[in-house]
Amino acid sequence: GAATEIPRSRWPWRARARLVATMGNSAIMLYIYGVHLLGFEWEQFGRFRTLAEGQSKSVRDYLWAWELDPAFEHLRHFTFSEAMLENLNLYLVVGTPVAVVLVVLERDRIRWLQHMLTGALPDAEKARRAKRCLDLYFWTLSTMMMFILLIGPFHLGWPRAHYCCAFSAITCGCISICLYLAATVDLSTVVANGDEEVAAWASGVVQWVRPVLKFVLSLHVLALGSAVWKAESLGDDRSALLFGILETTLVLGYQLFAGIFVVDDVLVARRLKMAAAAAEAQAEPTVQNSVEAKLTEKANTPGRLGLSDRLMES
Repeated sequence: GAATEIPRSRWPWRARARLVATMGNSAIMLYIYGVHLLGFEWEQFGRFRTLAEGQSKSVRDYLWAWELDPAFEHLRHFTFSEAMLENLNLYLVVGTPVAVVLVVLERDRIRWLQHMLTGALPDAEKARRAKRCLDLYFWTLSTMMMFILLIGPFHLGWPRAHYCCAFSAITCGCISICLYLAATVDLSTVVANGDEEVAAWASGVVQWVRPVLKFVLSLHVLALGSAVWKAESLGDDRSALLFGILETTLVLGYQLFAGIFVVDDVLVARRLKMAAAAAEAQAEPTVQNSVEAKLTEKANTPGRLGLSDRLMES
């Protein structure tokens, strides 16, 4: 679409900020998990954390007996959460400003999008539904960011709080994606009743945004499947490693989820620039009229003579 065909040097600051935040955070996530894997004694792989004879391999048995600590100890193996313990400060120092930047950018983008859809949807009920979905999307996304940051202070040293935060973050992430997909499902009506700006936005949604969101949604399914396999085969390094890799891939998927909206940031910047230009053009006649009025008032004020009058008098 035309919205994506723009030179990098001309990208607005919103687009650049989003790209820097998501790409920088992705690099940090890869570094944290990569360093963790490099420090593993791979000659012990397959027998690193074997279970004792007669010990259950299913986490359900531990939960049924309310033996939570042994269950948490088995589940932490090869996870991104375990890798975080080695770089907690780095996770928080980078993750906190990234979360703030993304929430601010999404707030502005959602406001612009709601305003645009209100004018493009003639059906008032559809417009209200889209606005409601976008509101819920923003607050769910913000809640996800909060839980992602809470994973840092509530690390695996507090396993109950940690797993609650991690589960809540993933759940909110999945719901926010579904809400955005629901808000953008009826694009044909939007394009038919919109202008060029609406058409450019819809083109970006169809070509880039919705496919990427569906891909990230599929990562949730893969991570869930590997989590079930790991939970039913405790002590198996293969299932633990697979889950850790897919969990980290899902974390990177969230960066892609947040980063793909760069196509909207370009449109938001264009809209704001056009609004500023229109306001400036509207203000110019007002300023000119004000100046002329003041000059006329001075000329008509008793006791004040213009330069031509003074020359005539002299």
